Amino acid sequence: MSSTKALLTAHDVRPKKSLGQNFLCDPQAAEAIVRHGRIGPADTVVEIGAGTGALTVHAARAASRVYAVETDSRLMDVLTETIREKDIGNVTIVNRNFMDVDLAEFFEKAGSKLVVMGNLPYYISSQILVRLIEKRRLIDRAVLMFQQELADRIAAPPGSRDYGRLSAMLRYCAEVRPLMRVRKELFYPRPAIASAVVGILFKPSSETVSCDDELLFEIIKTAFAKRRKTIKNALASGKSGAPPALWDQILEQAGIDPESRAEALDAPAYVDICRWYKALTQL
Repeated sequence: MSSTKALLTAHDVRPKKSLGQNFLCDPQAAEAIVRHGRIGPADTVVEIGAGTGALTVHAARAASRVYAVETDSRLMDVLTETIREKDIGNVTIVNRNFMDVDLAEFFEKAGSKLVVMGNLPYYISSQILVRLIEKRRLIDRAVLMFQQELADRIAAPPGSRDYGRLSAMLRYCAEVRPLMRVRKELFYPRPAIASAVVGILFKPSSETVSCDDELLFEIIKTAFAKRRKTIKNALASGKSGAPPALWDQILEQAGIDPESRAEALDAPAYVDICRWYKALTQL
């Protein structure tokens, strides 16, 4: 931690709470994340929030190319110094908000699907995950670090307290595996809770063509927005305008109890709802 703090101090950079900046300081933890993520010579890595370069260095040593995306312009000199001192030549620093990055550009340069890595700030983690899901045709897998509570929600199975919108969306299009925990003492500044690394392996497009993504994700969002209601009442309160009687018919055709709750349904159940919604509203 002292070397990271000293590096930031030397460049007159103080971590910003508004950006959720908790920098990974431990080289062994960074190396373990890259190893658990199975980063290899064929991979092109897009790193979200490169920070001081702790993870960047180890990813670059394992991968073919790393695009180190960092929104904070104050860290450009810090990143450049870290990469130069380690004599690494396969890193491209991108000073941009990840949400504004054109992943298709990296995909075209790589000639293959990307690996996305990063230590995600809590305040924007959900938005980034949704964007990765939307852009999954460009991505082979993601190796992401979250605060422990969010990592638990992402990997949660149906029927559990933590199962929610993101869990259901990911189960539709990916396999999610907890990879490792990272103690809060290994960050500067030290966060309030521990973090966890999650591996997300996206399924081939051929396995997720049975429903329109936009409609499916809207159905899932609507279901979990009113998760205390029955699935029928939650969906009937959404933006679709479909009356409760039609939702009764949709759920009956999908083989789903209208009195069940959103958290009881796995991704295939939501796909069935989506398909029957399209079928019965286009008659």
